[in-house]
Amino acid sequence: MVAMRRTDKWHLAALVLLIICTSQIAFAQSISFEVEREHVDVWILRDGSIEIHYTIDFVHRGGLDGIDIGLPNRHYDEDSASASILVGGQTYSPSTIRESPYIPVGLAVEFGSEVQRAISGPATPFTVEFFVNNPRMVFENKLVEGTAGIRFQPTFFDPGFQVGNTEELRARIFFPEGFDGEGAVYLEGQPWDQLAFDEGAQRWVATWTAYDVNPRDQERGSYDVGAGFPEELVDVVRKDSFLQKLGEFFIAVLSFLFLIFPFLLIAGMIVLVFYIGHKSYQGRTDYFDPDLSVEGAGPRRDLTAVEAAIVLGRPLSMVATMILFGLVRKGKLEIESDQKPMKLKKLADAGDYEYETDYLKAIGSTGLLNSRALRDTLVDLIEDVEEKIKGFSYGDTKVYYRSICEKAWNQVKESNTPEDFAKSLEENNDWMLLDGDYNRRMDTTYVHIWPPIIVG
Repeated sequence: MVAMRRTDKWHLAALVLLIICTSQIAFAQSISFEVEREHVDVWILRDGSIEIHYTIDFVHRGGLDGIDIGLPNRHYDEDSASASILVGGQTYSPSTIRESPYIPVGLAVEFGSEVQRAISGPATPFTVEFFVNNPRMVFENKLVEGTAGIRFQPTFFDPGFQVGNTEELRARIFFPEGFDGEGAVYLEGQPWDQLAFDEGAQRWVATWTAYDVNPRDQERGSYDVGAGFPEELVDVVRKDSFLQKLGEFFIAVLSFLFLIFPFLLIAGMIVLVFYIGHKSYQGRTDYFDPDLSVEGAGPRRDLTAVEAAIVLGRPLSMVATMILFGLVRKGKLEIESDQKPMKLKKLADAGDYEYETDYLKAIGSTGLLNSRALRDTLVDLIEDVEEKIKGFSYGDTKVYYRSICEKAWNQVKESNTPEDFAKSLEENNDWMLLDGDYNRRMDTTYVHIWPPIIVG
């Protein structure tokens, strides 16, 4: 066990002068697998929802205790989700299916001990079948009058864990019942390989097939698929007029800016306090000794966004902002005044994490933050994260959370409406804040989040 020297602790306190603490214990080993085939069938239903059916063939290399399936939007019906795992001719059920703690929008299919034992042999092949219903997926197609359609991104896996490329990726979209093959349109730049009538399903089906698929390209949207059809074939089509979309977009942006303004203000104040202690550490990006990293042990995957910010060496002003933002969003804290000094009102005595509770305790009876208490809790936070990283690869953990950050940005960029944009931004902002280029990217995201609207 490597202990922090007392002098290091003093320098850390001087460096910090602010914020939080954390807990949780877990064990992990290096995660590694291959994806031989990923097949996904998407059925468009009359109610505007889609049914998603994945069949994914893996080769297990080590450490896998479940998989995470990314989904198109936050409206997915978790109660409709089901899965099975096939290993050596034996079918198993997952121990649970729950909201994924690792990806912005999706479900985690957790493997029980039986499944983990079954796939524990060297290079063990296994297949995961997954099904879920996802509502609110059919949108008005502005490019072709009288049509509606969907856009779908097949799930992909972190290149840090997936070995090599996916050998085969096949996506099929089953058109709504009653479609006769006339008036079908595809996603711009992504034509289907085949459009044919499926006798078994009694529906028209569009098929896309690709080989040797790089998961990074898949993440960028290079293998997204989509199909349009006469809108009368579905009962629910999401529509936004130009004025509604423009107006709601700016309302969403202004509301968000109004929401985060106090955080930007306190971040500025924190920077001033933090500057002197930080001056002698300008070249440092790590808050603890990287020698604690165990190469080949894999990343620590269960950190919160705040803890991940410490791992990635984000400025402590930003870490402070993240905690404050989180407490306000959860209804545990209220900003009574954003004038200097900022005045806060506690709405709860405890947070969901120890560092949130310590932050709340640092607020005095007058509503002002006690700088000494904040300094102590920030030192504790760094030490606790240091402890949690022991036994894991520090480098792999940083790579893992950079990828989570990037996925969060992509989720916001892919929002289909101003409503989805605002909601997605609220859900993903904590992970987006891990980006060292947050301010510039936020500006460009606001500008580029909506594609040009063609009127005519």
